[in-house]
Parts: sequence; C-alpha cells; structure tokens
Amino acid sequence: MTTAHAAARGDTRDPEEILVQPSDRRIELGHAIFGLVEPHRGHEVAWNRWYERDHLVAAGICAPWTIAISRWIATRREKALRYPASNPICTPVTKGSFLAAIWIQQGRYDDQQLWVAEQMKVLAANHRNFDQRDVLTTAGYDYLGGALRDADGVPPELALDRRYPGIVMIWTERRPGATLDAAQSWLTRELLPAVLEKSPIAMALCFTPKPKAAWWPKAAPEVPGVGERIVVACFVEEAPAACFEQRFAGLGAAIDAGDRARTLLVAPFAPLTPGVDPPVDEL
Repeated sequence: MTTAHAAARGDTRDPEEILVQPSDRRIELGHAIFGLVEPHRGHEVAWNRWYERDHLVAAGICAPWTIAISRWIATRREKALRYPASNPICTPVTKGSFLAAIWIQQGRYDDQQLWVAEQMKVLAANHRNFDQRDVLTTAGYDYLGGALRDADGVPPELALDRRYPGIVMIWTERRPGATLDAAQSWLTRELLPAVLEKSPIAMALCFTPKPKAAWWPKAAPEVPGVGERIVVACFVEEAPAACFEQRFAGLGAAIDAGDRARTLLVAPFAPLTPGVDPPVDEL
C-alpha cells in the first residue's frame, strides 16, 4: 500500500511505519498455530473428514495472510516413542493423535485471527462444528527463528509445503534462571545446529505461545506457557520412527543438561494424506 493509498483509506499511521510492513516486502514466516486433537472413539473418520474438508479450509486456508497448512498423525508406533510419559501436554501420553500447523505471514497474526474469529461465528451459526473431540492444545505462536541444516536448503516458509516424511515436536520450558531469549539463543545457536549436522533433520524451528487474543470468547481457555515455553518443530526427511532412537531419544536429556530449558514432551508424527481416511485401527 502506498502512502497516498493509505491516506485515501484513512490510515493514520506514520508513512514510515506503513512502508516497513514486512508483508509489503517479502513472504516471511512470523507466526504459527499448532493444534493437537483427539477425536472421541468411534468418531475418528467423521472428525477427520469434517476437519480437512470443511473446518481447516473455511477457518484456515481461506483466511488472509495464511501462508501454508499441513497435518500429521501419531499412530501407536509414534505414540510409543513419546517421552516423558508424565507431561503437561498429553494426559495420558497416548492422547493427541492429530496435529495441524498453520504458517502465518510476519506481522499479520492479528489480521488473520480477526478474520478467523468472525468466520467462526458464521460456522457456528450454520451448525458447522464438531463436538466429538478433545482439543489438547490449540494456540497461536510467534516464530523465534531456528536452526537450518543446509545453507541454501528449504526455507522455513516452505517447510509445510515440502511435505516432509515426518515432524518431531519438542515442547520445552525455560529454566527459572534463564530468560526466554537466552533459552532460544542457546537452542538455535548452540544445541540444535550440532544435532542437525549430517542428519535427516532438515530444520528445527522455534516458536513461543502468544496470549489469548482479546476478541476470542471469554470461555476460551487461556494459553499456557506464555513467556515460558518454546516449541521446536523438527522436520525430518525420513519416517520419524526410523530415526527417532538415534536422533531424538537422547535430545530431551541434552536439553535438560543445558540449564536453560527443560523438556516437557518429545513427540513424533507421520504425515496425513489429504482425502484419505486415517488408519483408525492403528491409533
């Protein structure tokens, strides 16, 4: 938007502020939404069809400033690798079969979510909800940066579109004596680069949860871990179960030993194929 166009539309911001809007210059990952859901037993196929054919399109893909969307599943094979068993994310640890992620353009989170909030009213008014599921966590996040294995590899903005064979999510929490910035810096500059080197892990992207927006209903739960947690999304080039023992089984201990953060949960997921019913008998 030019300064003249902004003035014509009544934009009262300083012209310099308008010109430096990141979305005017480039596509840049700035925010994400991660949702972890468990459909009620016997409703898995119906929920998955509703979610991918209606909800995720109407309230996600269609939203302005959405960059990309992708989904994964955790079958018994992936769930058996999760640790620690006692954690604040999945209780019990076998719960949380479906993971979704949405990438949002830098500086446009509020624009995207305001649109979604209005769209959710439309969906509710037309009975386009699905109650037979438990939401373990769904929240917005700010992208903090990450570690990339390749100097000229797949950029973070295309991580979801690349359709990697798997993703390993690592929920961490800063230590009381460490700031969030210190924990993030240590992860992305010291620990994770060595983990990625000569490995099937293409990138490890760090996010921190955002507080619940003022426009969401008061009944919506507050977001846990604001200012405390860092979620690391590790995109792998082979089935996560195949490389988990070598690459991730000891990573939680390495995080804990660094004195900046502690591990809350390490959980691998395999990709879902759009339009194909999930393997319910393997959940």
